Amino acid sequence: MNIALFDIDGTLTASNEIDSECRADAFRDVFGFELDRNWDAYEHTTDRGIAMQALRERGRVATEHDLSLDRARCVQLLTKRMTNLQEIAGAGAFLAQLLARDWRIALCTGAWGDSARLKLSRAGLDFDLPLASCDYEISREGILQRGIALVGGGSHDTVVSFGDAPWDVRAARALKLPFIGIASGLRAEELRRSGAAEAFDDYRDAAAVFAAIDRVMLNR
Repeated sequence: MNIALFDIDGTLTASNEIDSECRADAFRDVFGFELDRNWDAYEHTTDRGIAMQALRERGRVATEHDLSLDRARCVQLLTKRMTNLQEIAGAGAFLAQLLARDWRIALCTGAWGDSARLKLSRAGLDFDLPLASCDYEISREGILQRGIALVGGGSHDTVVSFGDAPWDVRAARALKLPFIGIASGLRAEELRRSGAAEAFDDYRDAAAVFAAIDRVMLNR
């Protein structure tokens, strides 16, 4: 079985900027202090991990009630502010091609599940796909593993991970998964420095992306 795991923000939806803004503002609104917005500085770059670490550094243990308030405020802000969200160019068509080739797809996001579904809907990516999020897992590795489990994957399956950030590269490497980056400009260079052998601006050249899948599978 062939399995593709996709991050969402920056990988399928052009939502990095608005997501970071709403994520930080929601936390401040709920807990009363500012987050460090250097997301790569956190042990777990997920909404759950960021909130728990920031509260712990202030001497507070995050409860599930605390996290539910953070999640609800984040979704509320995104609903209000995210009025014109675009897909990463060619994302929907590429997902459709994968499904037509009998690939199984899981969406694996470090965001809260409700905010992830909202972003997918606003970007017109209304595919009925399994979603693994930080609602139940704190780490990126755990989220990828949950995504594989959601599609019935096992140790003998072909699995490729798609992402746009260094933490996506590290999580794939930790699980020994082939990785393809979706990012442009400085972000693409950052991915390559983090160890991504393949990176694309977007999905418009689907043939090139499929060729990259073949290469990363040969080199795993």
